Amino acid sequence: MLATTCGAPPCPCARSRRPPTAAFGGGYGIGRTRRSTRPRALRRAGVVRCGLLPVDPWAPTMDSQSVASQLFAVSLFPYLGFLYFMTRSKTAPGLTLFGFYFLLVFVGATIPAGIYAKVHYGTSLSNVDWLHGSAESLLTLTNLFIVLGLRGALRKLEEEEDTNGRVSEASQDSKEKSSV
Repeated sequence: MLATTCGAPPCPCARSRRPPTAAFGGGYGIGRTRRSTRPRALRRAGVVRCGLLPVDPWAPTMDSQSVASQLFAVSLFPYLGFLYFMTRSKTAPGLTLFGFYFLLVFVGATIPAGIYAKVHYGTSLSNVDWLHGSAESLLTLTNLFIVLGLRGALRKLEEEEDTNGRVSEASQDSKEKSSV
């Protein structure tokens, strides 16, 4: 199996493993081992780098907390791009745009709440009900802002269609009267 290294000094994923055949003296010759002239730190036969995530893809148990935190940090940049282009387009309803920005408040509040839960209770945020409920209430507010903004925009669009329909009927009536 191959080892994974990410280059960070205290790398939890840098595990050196011997291939199964090395344990029995197998390999290219029975009982023969080939020594490298390079120091052990420089020898990295079969090293796999997994991009941004220092994870051993062949490990039976992956540290889901480290993967989740890295994905969480990386996902912030596309979301900021989404907010930038949504604001720049000036087509989104104001309350909906506020809701999308309010999601950053949820993120900003969830991180310290998670740290507090880990430090004071020794567990994750999802296991501390009052902290988890408070953080999720911010997500609920975010969803309400987005939905109410879209609902208001749809109602406004329907009102414009109704008034345009009435205006066109009134203009047709006036044209008919003027032609008589």
